[in-house]
Amino acid sequence: MTSQTSQTEQGRKTLLSVLAKSKLNDIKTCWQDTLENQSYQTIRPPQTGMVMAVARAGSSGEPFNLGEVSVTRCAIRLDSGETGVGYVTGNSKDHALHIAVIDALSQTEDQQQPLQRDVIKPLQKKLQLLKKQQQEKADATKVDFFTMVRGED
Repeated sequence: MTSQTSQTEQGRKTLLSVLAKSKLNDIKTCWQDTLENQSYQTIRPPQTGMVMAVARAGSSGEPFNLGEVSVTRCAIRLDSGETGVGYVTGNSKDHALHIAVIDALSQTEDQQQPLQRDVIKPLQKKLQLLKKQQQEKADATKVDFFTMVRGED
């Protein structure tokens, strides 16, 4: 695998991660185009199912089944041949379809840069801001416990 291929795969992983974590309204706000303006065939229509979430005790403990999570997935193919997939937790079929179309468009030469600039970068910034706000909120409730040394009789 060449470094160009690995960079492309990493870029696509980042794109899919950002789109899946973002709210649908935020995606629609950043993406000035609409689904109606796109020409694509549906490979797998948006459908919701359940997956088992696996967790670890600590970060290195034995894995265990945490519980089931609903996930919606979709796959489309643009008329130009690019295939896009969309996965999102929850049951938003419209969200999964938007992710799939944007994923496919990001694989075309003329859409890569505009999508990165206009959609992915702003969404990344918004997600980072939300993460920072959540961390600040959690830090505000943090309690530092300390033990005073008791004198022994």
